[in-house]
Amino acid sequence: RRIAAFRGCGAIFLGSMPMCAIVGTDYERVLRESMTGSAKPSFVMPRRSAVSGDWLDGYASVMEAMAVGMDLEGAKPEPKTAALVGYMMDRNEGDHHGNLRELERIFRALGLKHTTIWLSGRPYADLRDVRRAGKIISLPHGRKAGKILAKRLGIPLAEAGLPFGLEATRRFVELLGREFDCEALARDFIAAELDAIVPKLQWTVPHAFLGKRFAFSGDPHFAAGFVEQIEALGGSIAGMMVLGGDYHLPPEQRKKLSDLPGTTFEPLPDDVSRQWGELTAGGVDLVVGSALALGQVRRGRKWLEFGYPSEETHFLREEPFLGFQGALGFLSRVANEVSRGQNEERDDG
Repeated sequence: RRIAAFRGCGAIFLGSMPMCAIVGTDYERVLRESMTGSAKPSFVMPRRSAVSGDWLDGYASVMEAMAVGMDLEGAKPEPKTAALVGYMMDRNEGDHHGNLRELERIFRALGLKHTTIWLSGRPYADLRDVRRAGKIISLPHGRKAGKILAKRLGIPLAEAGLPFGLEATRRFVELLGREFDCEALARDFIAAELDAIVPKLQWTVPHAFLGKRFAFSGDPHFAAGFVEQIEALGGSIAGMMVLGGDYHLPPEQRKKLSDLPGTTFEPLPDDVSRQWGELTAGGVDLVVGSALALGQVRRGRKWLEFGYPSEETHFLREEPFLGFQGALGFLSRVANEVSRGQNEERDDG
């Protein structure tokens, strides 16, 4: 009740510790009695989120609980309007604000209106704008919530891939074009974006990507997109630490990652330290990973912090890594770190 009284609190989520979930503590009753008389919406996290799954399941469970319990009274679908469900909003910084802006730019370019993005760091009242959506577009981090909302609202659902990289973004825009009957606009937008971006990348390919060896550790959905981008530019994957269960990925992506050399799903800290220590010693050109992985190895100079959690890299301005502009920004960061590592090695020599 004290938390609900905070002026900035838009909603309450209640989760249990594992031992309480196992013994069947009635959190629904606890929350109902505690919130009597409060106008703030409140949700109980699915019991399974306390005793099974991984961090990605926990993130998805927040959206599932909200999708099940949100008051959708007065829902009125509007044409050419979509809700994007399943964005991985892991912090309120410029990289994610830039992603949201880039996704909104894509929708506008196709003549579409988005009603809301789940999750986005925006107020709970904004999330309730899902009531105006004529279609749900779900991303990999929010598949179940997308299905629940589509069913409750009685509107169509389309499942999109994560627009991480040029090819992945092209597929994302093409899907929107098909779903909203604006394929010509989608084709023109894709062509214009690639015409502007590809020449900017070309000069970096022989210096920073072609024949270079990369290691990645992070979210499985971003791992798949990272591999696609690096291989398209002539690089190779020397190691892959996937921080999540392989069941999060569709079969073709799961097989692709599993077939790469040195891929480990849900590694233990000792696995990261041992395997990545060998990789850095063996001449990998760049290690890309979150703080969870980078904290386990002697990084040297060849590293780029990316993904959740980021402890040493922050963004004060909007710098996306999703969408077309995000692909250019992310590959620019990668190219700069590869070049820096090469130059410092020469200086040492």
